[in-house]
Amino acid sequence: MGSQSALQWIIPAFIALTTGAAAFYLGRTSTDSRRQGKKNKQAFLLLIQQEYKSIRDRDVFIDLFKPLAKYVTQHEPETLAYELAISDKDPHKLLVFERYSSKEALTEIHQKSLPFKKFKEQWAAANLEYTSKTGESYIEEDLGFM
Repeated sequence: MGSQSALQWIIPAFIALTTGAAAFYLGRTSTDSRRQGKKNKQAFLLLIQQEYKSIRDRDVFIDLFKPLAKYVTQHEPETLAYELAISDKDPHKLLVFERYSSKEALTEIHQKSLPFKKFKEQWAAANLEYTSKTGESYIEEDLGFM
């Protein structure tokens, strides 16, 4: 009977202890990993917004972009983010979000790569029609996390 009464408090105590430790560890690692996302101080951003006259033209651009995005993912470690997003309010609009370790990673590596040059040629040859097209560059202030 003594061993049964010991088990009655040891098992719940063990569960409480391991649950508490896991919660602490997971909370800590979640916060730590957020902070680690800012390994590149003052990253260089390029945001390109486009609004196409037709969904067909938008889709042609996306099809041209896919192989470039795959190449960048596999071969450009200084490119920290490279993503295309379609507006949830207007499917004619898209955003290309580019994040680099430095401006030089954009101008000296990405923009000089053969896949980027091929993409630019194909894009120009496709003769896609826009309603608008804008691009802006930024330098992160490192106030949050990414």
